[in-house]
Amino acid sequence: MSAVDSVQTNFSGLNDPLRAMGKEYLLTGKGGSYVASTIGNCNTRKYHGLFVVPQPRIDGDGHVLLSALDEAISDESGTWELAMHCYPGVYYPEGYRYILEFTGPPVPQWIYQAGSLRLKKELLLNFEDDQLLIKYTLINASGPATLQLMPLLSFRNMHTLSKANAYIKEEVTPIKQGIKMQLYSTYMPLYMQLSADAVFVPAPDWHFNVEYPLEAERGYEFREDLYRPGYFEISLCPGQSVIFSAGLKEASVIKVPAFDQLLAEKKVPTSLEDYLMNAARQFIVNTNGDLAIKAGYYWFGRWGRDTCIALPGLMLLTGDSQGFKSVLNGLLRELKDGLLPNTIAEGYSSYNTADASLWCIWALQQYVQRYGNALQVWKEYGPQLKSILHHYKNGTRFGIEMEEDGLIYAGEDGYALTWMDAVAANGPVTPRAGKAVDINALWYNAVCFCLQLAKLAKEVDFINTWGLPPEKIADAFRCCFWDAEKQYLVDYVNGNYKDKAMRPNQLLAVSLPYTPLMPEMQKAVIDKVREQLLTPRGLRTLSPEDSRYCGHYCGDQEARDHAYHQGTVWPWLLGHFTEGYLNVYGYKALPLLEELYAGMVKALDEYCLYSLAEVYDGDPPHKAGGAVAQAWSVAELLRMNDLIKQYQHKAILLPNDMIVKA
Repeated sequence: MSAVDSVQTNFSGLNDPLRAMGKEYLLTGKGGSYVASTIGNCNTRKYHGLFVVPQPRIDGDGHVLLSALDEAISDESGTWELAMHCYPGVYYPEGYRYILEFTGPPVPQWIYQAGSLRLKKELLLNFEDDQLLIKYTLINASGPATLQLMPLLSFRNMHTLSKANAYIKEEVTPIKQGIKMQLYSTYMPLYMQLSADAVFVPAPDWHFNVEYPLEAERGYEFREDLYRPGYFEISLCPGQSVIFSAGLKEASVIKVPAFDQLLAEKKVPTSLEDYLMNAARQFIVNTNGDLAIKAGYYWFGRWGRDTCIALPGLMLLTGDSQGFKSVLNGLLRELKDGLLPNTIAEGYSSYNTADASLWCIWALQQYVQRYGNALQVWKEYGPQLKSILHHYKNGTRFGIEMEEDGLIYAGEDGYALTWMDAVAANGPVTPRAGKAVDINALWYNAVCFCLQLAKLAKEVDFINTWGLPPEKIADAFRCCFWDAEKQYLVDYVNGNYKDKAMRPNQLLAVSLPYTPLMPEMQKAVIDKVREQLLTPRGLRTLSPEDSRYCGHYCGDQEARDHAYHQGTVWPWLLGHFTEGYLNVYGYKALPLLEELYAGMVKALDEYCLYSLAEVYDGDPPHKAGGAVAQAWSVAELLRMNDLIKQYQHKAILLPNDMIVKA
């Protein structure tokens, strides 16, 4: 049995409501739309919805237009409500009782058994057109049955909740085989149609106090009122299908064969790599003519650091070099004073990051390693690369500046400028102002890479004006961060203070293409990281031996912020652990890395089906948490796989005795 065989794709026994609500699914569209809920069809987050889509006229966030579509099916013997919602103290309706089976890839599919009726439901989001399509097929019945579809609307930002009010526009506009609605004038209309003639019965009402239990757990407001305009009603004969469509434009034709064709184009994954390739597509969105990377679902948007770290895995390893450049070009248009933005929103970007620009250089380095066109990269991106180095060297925002020893100092009161960026009421949770080990590992790598390109291009002026040899930076790095007693790198240095917390940030000094460390130092660092930080789901952000260690990521915002980088496990670090471990141990690293990679297949059905979460608990069993699907988690696991395969290929070409000696 292969490792991927352990991925659960078929779920039965969902008559337990907690089990029905325990797994989430996510479908995404190219324009930024998504569909998300639980396999029990009960929304447990305010971010869940059947049609969540950006509204450019309002802001850059997603907006929940169609929260749910409640179904009921009936024949001469009775009526069965197939929906499920949480209300105070009760689940209603109890549609989970009728779910015979849920199946995952290639699309979510449910089989309902209600009396003598058996109904199949298949859900698809057309990636190119951002159109929701739900196909219902009456599999078994003693005669005709009636299907009712009742849309529940919210028309609100995904971060907020709607409340019953007198300001909505209740007008229902008939269109071909459906209706159009626009609850508020600032929104784009929502078009809801069926593939066959159906009756729409107006029955306006509010559903009060729908609850989202996961929001309650996270310490947020969790009750919402949803608007019901009425319901569609259609008669089905055994073997007959009907399709429900929702989108931002009227569909000219909705046909069952078109749905089946879209479904046929979706391949069923057969390996962990297949699942990751499918998941990679979730994060690519089209914005203002450029492709962009959404950092995670549901609440993350465009983040500069996350984009640069995820770019090689999501684009280069999926074979989309043009997409890589489209994302990068859109991001580099935001470059100011040598800095790329931390977060990017509609009309506003924040620049409080010291490493996004350096990760951008690393991403280009990955591009060169894969395509070998270093001179072309310098020709296209040389001005931006030189701008980054110039501003870091001479000083830019947030106290980011090269000191006399060649190392980068970064810090300003109240800001967390590294990837460990949680900020609580009393300031940064992990204050790392000063010379941070990861920033300076990235800096050394960036300087070496840019000088390499400049030498290839024979750009003498840049080489001569740079002045500082990389060897000086490497010497200063070792002097500043190496702790001979502990045999690892301290986390950051500020004046005479050295923070000796055992964290994974030092890993970059071993994994990046250019390392300032001696071989024996690299081995010592990677051994310490493996011993204290490595878990089956990624790397802990703090050693369990530290008194500040927090083994569980849970609770309200404050509790989660204090655990975020104090022991919580991050899968994205596996890419750099893999690279560093291979750099030190060569072929002998393969057994451990292969086991780690294969073990991640179990994560595919633990949280959001067939994608990877943002974080996991530091303590076993390493429960998933945070964003249900995270771009750099998927991207770096793809890169981990690629690094392993490169060494496996080399191992095939070498005699066994040479591998043993390596």
